[in-house]
Amino acid sequence: MKLTPYGGIDEIGGNCFLLEEENASILLDFGRSFKNEGIYYAGYLQPRTSQGLTDFLEFNILPKMNGLYSDDFNVSFPGDIKNIHGCFLSHAHMDHYGNIHLLSEDIPVYMGETAKTILTSVQETSRPRFGRPFIRPPSDNTSSNVRTFRTGDTIQISGLTITPVHVDHSIPGAYGFIIEDRKEDLVIGYSGDVRLHGWRKDLTTDFINIAKKKGVKILLMEGTNVDEDFELNEPQVQQDVSETIQMTEGLAIANYTLRDIDRFRSFYFAATKNSRKLMINLKQAHLLKLLQKDVHLDIPSFEDPNIEVYQRPKGRYYRWEQEIINDPSITIIDNPNFAQEEYIFHCDFWNLTDLIDIKPKSATYFYSHGDPFSEEGLIDYKRMMEWVEAFKLDFHQFHASGHAPRKDLKHIVEEIAPEILIPIHSEHPEKYKDIVDIPLILPSRGRSLYLGQ
Repeated sequence: MKLTPYGGIDEIGGNCFLLEEENASILLDFGRSFKNEGIYYAGYLQPRTSQGLTDFLEFNILPKMNGLYSDDFNVSFPGDIKNIHGCFLSHAHMDHYGNIHLLSEDIPVYMGETAKTILTSVQETSRPRFGRPFIRPPSDNTSSNVRTFRTGDTIQISGLTITPVHVDHSIPGAYGFIIEDRKEDLVIGYSGDVRLHGWRKDLTTDFINIAKKKGVKILLMEGTNVDEDFELNEPQVQQDVSETIQMTEGLAIANYTLRDIDRFRSFYFAATKNSRKLMINLKQAHLLKLLQKDVHLDIPSFEDPNIEVYQRPKGRYYRWEQEIINDPSITIIDNPNFAQEEYIFHCDFWNLTDLIDIKPKSATYFYSHGDPFSEEGLIDYKRMMEWVEAFKLDFHQFHASGHAPRKDLKHIVEEIAPEILIPIHSEHPEKYKDIVDIPLILPSRGRSLYLGQ
């Protein structure tokens, strides 16, 4: 068995791992590397999509591999063509899925049902890079590029058996994978992104138990917070938000990631507890409308009087926006002069201009994200704080990470007890040496590792 990392090494995100056995090759994720892109591009200096993949390949932002990309890009490299039998997507965060629409039409993408729903919403409400869809619908000549799974399913690709197992993360429908190569008597675990401090820590516990039962020998384990411990969890975030809203006289403004459904629920329950309504934007309404079809997620209905949707003033609305606005089951607020003391208003960084129309008074601003970890993120954070100061908002930060802290990473690894640990998705993978007594392999980007016999 050979493992070649093309991303997710010495960085948070950008996951892309090629796993090869004698007769089969699979990718584990194919995400955008914001770290590597950010070295060369930022702001208005962006890769020229009119030049295909040229600008990405020039700086090795994308792997140079024959057989990986769609024929539409007309690229070739020295060496043989790789016959890749599938790409396995762990969850619908861009640092894990962001490049799957570049893949060859011959490579199926395996993902959870919920991830497919989320990516459907993403491509309907925004324009993916190159204008290529992440979820390609079937046509008369070709099938869809997507194959879906749920926990309990297994996928057989030549001599590999891949078992997806749900985990808890800051987006629904997250999975880890157990990959079995019985010919080499080798079982590999791939954690995806995990935590034990969310509402559904039982999902991650399932992954731990199945990994133990199947005898994982080599574990590819995320380490975003391997050098950090913290105590704040999702239930505590909800409680802190609710108690602070209780002391808020005017508008409560919530800045949280719209695809973080756990955080949506925290603000929703805080709203209902304080006799307020949660007012979300059109884009989150589009996502929730699709997710409501999944009975496993228990998303509140738009018939719930505690959920309303804000229609910001625009000269022209996209078709997907019009569909939300015209949906009779959704309560639309198209006037910024609403009763501020009755609402929690979802307003992320990109919608701060809504505050100019709303003119919040005696308002509290909830920043429900982690601290910025990049120079560009810090610039955006400082810019946001200028808005907070301009409108004299009472600022509070309540956040629980989507990634396990050091003590939980130690627990997960020691419970699974692999023979070898390969840290991924971390800027400090070497810190695992400080918390577990398991042999480590610290991989390098683009350099193959030979696993097993």
